[in-house]
Amino acid sequence: MKNRIGFIDFLRGFALLGILVVNLPYFSKPMYLVASLGENSTLLDSIGSWIVAFFFESKFYVLFSFLFGYGFFIQLENNPETNSKSRYFRRILGLGILGLLHGVFLFIGDILLSYAILGALLWFLRNKSSSWLLKFSLSCLVIAVFCRIGMSFAEGEFRSQLEVNLPRLLQESRKAYLGGFWESTVQRTKDTILSIPFLVFYQWPSVLSMFALGFYAAKNSIFTDWENTKPELKKLFPWALIFGIIGNFVYTLHSRHILPENQGVFLKILFAISDTFSAPALTFCYVYLLGNYYNSERSFADRVWFESMGKLSLTCYLGESLVCTWIFCGWGLGYFDQIGSFIVLILTVPIWIFWGIFSMVWKRTFSLGPMEWILRSWTYWKTIKIL
Repeated sequence: MKNRIGFIDFLRGFALLGILVVNLPYFSKPMYLVASLGENSTLLDSIGSWIVAFFFESKFYVLFSFLFGYGFFIQLENNPETNSKSRYFRRILGLGILGLLHGVFLFIGDILLSYAILGALLWFLRNKSSSWLLKFSLSCLVIAVFCRIGMSFAEGEFRSQLEVNLPRLLQESRKAYLGGFWESTVQRTKDTILSIPFLVFYQWPSVLSMFALGFYAAKNSIFTDWENTKPELKKLFPWALIFGIIGNFVYTLHSRHILPENQGVFLKILFAISDTFSAPALTFCYVYLLGNYYNSERSFADRVWFESMGKLSLTCYLGESLVCTWIFCGWGLGYFDQIGSFIVLILTVPIWIFWGIFSMVWKRTFSLGPMEWILRSWTYWKTIKIL
């Protein structure tokens, strides 16, 4: 690859778009209505929800987790100064603090705190062999399958209890998020706590798997020379594409409750396997196609855009949440639960463009993004130069 770090930043910039698409519905309406209870009232809203489910959901936190593992290995391997245990865990602690604040004040689906908790384990993986990392990654996905199976059996009881209490929960949620800053913060904290089981059992095994896979990719310099890497990836691409399309089609039907609700044990197991493996399969296809594009002559202008966002990924991730919170909460524009799924999907475009422009303008003057500067200064326990 012409510039390994450049491509990783390019992927981070791309991932920020996908993460925004998935996260925005959780800003725009009560979390109980995002997918689970068929809230869509128009065909366009249904189409918007299906697009998000098929192309975006579960694919981009997988990609971001892979890039997180890749980036941390590069830091530990190639920068002796960061190969310090105290400094490493100070960085992890700083990331966790940012994640906690993000979850309380901005977004119920924060991933940074989870990255900090699971990222602490990466220190102990740094000297593991490539084969061990692959086995560990696969083992985590197997655990993810069993977690999803367990959650599927608990879903029926959860949904029945939710439907009984739904009118009250929706009223409380709408009142809080359309109220003042303090009311929305209290409600968001409650919602964040309620989402913990989902994060732990649904996301954590897959996140840890992608951390290890990112370590493996960096350890073996998968993206160092694209022309040498491409033939091996090309062999996997057709199979990953077929499985990714079929699996994510099933996931879309299942997650949007188009299929019958009462399913036998066999179907629950089948859905769990499909859900766990089809998202990484489609993510692999995204990475392969983007790798080909990045290394083509057509990509030069887009490189600057995506790489700028990728270099400011922490700032853009938190900034996207800040803008979305302002749009939907009562202390801002107050559009909470007033916009359909299709319009919400379209709304991701101007928000993403805004942060793309911000990143390009910022990088012309500063070497680090504002949040990257804060985290790095905390990590090194001194004020880092930002110019």
